[in-house]
Amino acid sequence: MTITYTCYHVPSSCEQDVASASFQTLTFENHGKKVELSVPQITPVLIESVMAQLKQQQLNYVSTLRTNDLIDIFDQAIERWLDPEFELRKLAEELLPIITGYDREMIRLFLSRYLRQFRKIKLQRMIDEDFPNPLVLDEFRPRKAGGVYRAYGPGVITHIFSGNVPALPLWSLAAGILLKSATLGKVSSSEPLFPVLFAKTITDIDPRLGDSLAILWWKGGNQSIEEVSFQSTDAVIAYGGKETIETVRQKVPTETSFHAHGHKVSFGLLTKECLQTTKAWQAAKLAASDASWFDQQGCLSPHVFFVERGGAYSPKDFAQMLANEMANFQESHPRAHLTEEEQQSIVKLRTSIEFESFEDPTVSLLKSESGTDWTVVYRERGEENLFPFSPLNRFVTVVQIDNITDIKEYMSQIKGFVQTVGVGCAPHSFASIVPLLGEFGVNRICALGSMPHPEPGWHHDGRFHLADLVRFCDVESTLEKQMDLFDVLRD
Repeated sequence: MTITYTCYHVPSSCEQDVASASFQTLTFENHGKKVELSVPQITPVLIESVMAQLKQQQLNYVSTLRTNDLIDIFDQAIERWLDPEFELRKLAEELLPIITGYDREMIRLFLSRYLRQFRKIKLQRMIDEDFPNPLVLDEFRPRKAGGVYRAYGPGVITHIFSGNVPALPLWSLAAGILLKSATLGKVSSSEPLFPVLFAKTITDIDPRLGDSLAILWWKGGNQSIEEVSFQSTDAVIAYGGKETIETVRQKVPTETSFHAHGHKVSFGLLTKECLQTTKAWQAAKLAASDASWFDQQGCLSPHVFFVERGGAYSPKDFAQMLANEMANFQESHPRAHLTEEEQQSIVKLRTSIEFESFEDPTVSLLKSESGTDWTVVYRERGEENLFPFSPLNRFVTVVQIDNITDIKEYMSQIKGFVQTVGVGCAPHSFASIVPLLGEFGVNRICALGSMPHPEPGWHHDGRFHLADLVRFCDVESTLEKQMDLFDVLRD
């Protein structure tokens, strides 16, 4: 069975030019079905025309809107997507499993949970987190030090989306819309569909706002297209691995602001209180969820769980519990199909660890027997205090520690690259764990079981989500005082 869909979005004034362009097909096959996405072949002339229209629409319309107007429009779009009967939601649930290979039910559950993070009150909270006075995005407001000030978003933002997790580009799309910026979004070859569908939803609610959005695919690294788009934009937001980020960085003009979200790693930390009686099984289930959602493809997914000894169950017992729970997760939400290269990387590492375990009883390998669906490695002692990176795709290591401070040695290797730590602890441990992690550069600390699901307003990569993108205009109090001198109505 083959499903076809024309996959792009541009301002209405550019529609005819794009429709008359040559098209190519992106093909995806999973779960016994095939999807063919028809995408226009973008040329420098075409992208220049699109960028010109985006700039005009941002200046003539988007910049005149109040922030609350934009929040209301975005909220309406989210409410549509939360309706299981919404046509585009049903289309996404049908096509995304075939495009990504992920389990259909996992995508359905994720969309419902993820989209709720963009409801009206959550968007307001996102803005309030970055701006003490959100009205500063709409008008000049008084400064505590005197004078007034206002924040201006970029006129046009070019987004280089990642495709490792479906719908993830919504964070970046939301930022641009809330800051009254026009959007050029380059979709990933791994998942080019969702941003297009969401842009069409915005257009259906407010066609003029939809005309400030362009969502297109082109092959990454296309020099001529990226040269035109980067020179015509005010800011570039890029997601991807180190190589992608550096390639994009070199192409962005010095006068254009560049915001990179590169590769990060995450891990879990459990104190001995989590290994008491039935709590241990609960902790294992939460940890298995963190390690299994979207097959560890996101930066928020754990590579390792550091487990403190001294509980009713040992860290080795916990590793067995975790293996059982990962097997249960596999039953309810099967892992995506892997490439031959991905399969071999897991098999190779499994084989190496298995040989190691023959000679070292402090190392154990627990694995799915029918394939590479999941893997749990247990280490009583870390391997020369090196952080045990995962080949991903539900492959996780449990490392026993004597005390939570032991993780310092492992973190030294990844300092500055830690995105999230999922913590399971008792109240008396909280006060010592949080400063330890914060001082080592961790960007986000959350509850075990919450790692793939950040809350609204979180500081991605330790930075402001919105405030990093704006420029401020300060009007100093000297003008405020001096203007009275020239007041014609002054006595």
